[in-house]
Amino acid sequence: MRKIVIAIAIVLMIAGGGVSVMKALEMGPFAPNSGDEMADNGSEDDKKLPDVPPTFIDLDPLIIPIFAGDRVAATLQIQLKLETQGKENEAKINKLLPRISDAFLRDLYVFRPRHIRKDGEIMVSAIKKRLELVAQKVTGKDVVTGVLIQSVVDNANQ
Repeated sequence: MRKIVIAIAIVLMIAGGGVSVMKALEMGPFAPNSGDEMADNGSEDDKKLPDVPPTFIDLDPLIIPIFAGDRVAATLQIQLKLETQGKENEAKINKLLPRISDAFLRDLYVFRPRHIRKDGEIMVSAIKKRLELVAQKVTGKDVVTGVLIQSVVDNANQ
């Protein structure tokens, strides 16, 4: 009986750890918009494409130093644009540009190691998705419709 209780406790701890990891990494049922995709499937035909063409807003280049010990091992420079639709959204983004750039820099300092493959190649699609989420947190939903990464330069200081 004692072994069964211990086995059940171990299974519950492993399951709880798995759920915690999935929630922290925003995977599985904890992924952003995971429930919205199922709800939107039936109404995709009802959505109409807007008549207004998208507007792109330039951001200053983001320069992120990568540290190894006490020295700068590399610098990452990202040039990007924010995509939006409508004059109201464009005005709101222009007003919030310093906050958006700051949020991008903070996020890239923290999550930069996750965006590199084992061979050192930068995963631009992962960075793009992450920056879109950060932009939506700062500006609100449906203000920034996309992030266009124009260039990524990784200068390794040897």
